[in-house]
Amino acid sequence: MNWNALLPEIVLSFGILLLFFLDLVLEKKHFKFLSLLGSLTALTAFFSIFFVEYPAYTFFDTFYVSQLELFGKGILYILSGLSILALYDYLLKKDSVYGEMPYLVLISTLGLSFFLSSNSLITLFVSLELSSITIYILSAMLRKDYSSKEGAFKYLLMGSVGTALFGMGSSFYYGATGTFFLTPYADSNTVFSLFILFFLSALALKVSAVPFHFWTPDAYEGAPTPVVGYLATAPKLAIYFLLVKLSMLFSHLRLWLILIGVLALLSMFYANLTAYAQRSVKRLLAYSSIAHAGYFLLGISTSDNLLQSGLIFYVVVYTFATLGSFVVLSSIEKSQGFTHHILDYRGLGKENLLLGTSFSLFLLAFIGIPPMALFVGKLNLFLGLVHANLSLLAFAFVIASIISAGYYLKVVSYMFLEEGERKYENVSVSAGESLVILVCSILVVLFGLFPHLLLNFIKL
Repeated sequence: MNWNALLPEIVLSFGILLLFFLDLVLEKKHFKFLSLLGSLTALTAFFSIFFVEYPAYTFFDTFYVSQLELFGKGILYILSGLSILALYDYLLKKDSVYGEMPYLVLISTLGLSFFLSSNSLITLFVSLELSSITIYILSAMLRKDYSSKEGAFKYLLMGSVGTALFGMGSSFYYGATGTFFLTPYADSNTVFSLFILFFLSALALKVSAVPFHFWTPDAYEGAPTPVVGYLATAPKLAIYFLLVKLSMLFSHLRLWLILIGVLALLSMFYANLTAYAQRSVKRLLAYSSIAHAGYFLLGISTSDNLLQSGLIFYVVVYTFATLGSFVVLSSIEKSQGFTHHILDYRGLGKENLLLGTSFSLFLLAFIGIPPMALFVGKLNLFLGLVHANLSLLAFAFVIASIISAGYYLKVVSYMFLEEGERKYENVSVSAGESLVILVCSILVVLFGLFPHLLLNFIKL
């Protein structure tokens, strides 16, 4: 057994056990301490990555570590640590203090960490379910809040469908190849085609691609807002890393390109057009997430290094912009009687310049306005599609991105050009929330000005 390859997972496991024990013996007033310890655990796991020797196999070759997997884990641990920091004050203000919260986030992170390194469909299944089940629980953590329970229940039902699709796809893969290990396969037979159909459907559900997106708006609207920041970033990051690996193995099959193209086009155009009808900003961001699922799926249309490195860069910077935007929303939501109706955002930029400016920065980043890092991500993805001779998909990507600009700018205009009845000068922003917003803002701009700082670590 190569224990060195499992070093980050071991660190996370010990941190989870320690938090579990402390939660049993400490009172609720120590919730902030447990949250800080949970964030420190994620940070320790991040630093442990630098002591892992790669490439390496372990667990009977079902667990594989290379530079790409370690890069993905590093981003995952940063997102997890920041998410925990953003959660504690929100749950205190909402009278929903649960000592389980820090280690539930870390359990989900542990599952996704194994998922990133899984080299077998069996370990992929187990690790994904470990993460998914804890996210269902996190989504329902608002005490006495019906919409939180409803959103979590819908997420659970749709997630169960995804689990069934994943299991069915895995059985067809075994029937076609005689193994659960992910290996190249050239024969385009019916059984393997069924694997592609079922497996891509399962992953499309997890990343909120149309037509498997129905759970997303309700789950985003009902779940605790900082939890939404986590579930909209960490699981999707891990799944897109897996999709990049799968595209290297199976994108030569015609069915792969057809399914990916259909899912991407439906997601981009349906979500961007539907977003205009939303009056809730949280639901608007949910449809933005669905649209971005379409953008990202374009990056796995075919196996092309330029295209896939552009996709990974885009996904990483998107996660920081998304986490930052939901933390801004959670900070404002703590105000008495605040809803996420778009009219409640009128005058936010004038009344609270820092929060209004931060949220505007993230919204403009989603559009792809330079010097935000998402502009570089969109540009790299467009150039990758052209390089891979997928010019029609590249053109559709540009059109969908232009369509999306309107609903982001609508929110910005409400914040800075409209007069609101609410007063936002005294919005309570905790130290943890401030740090998360600051880090995400800096990274979104920094990687836009100096993209090579991130691109140098993306080795396919």
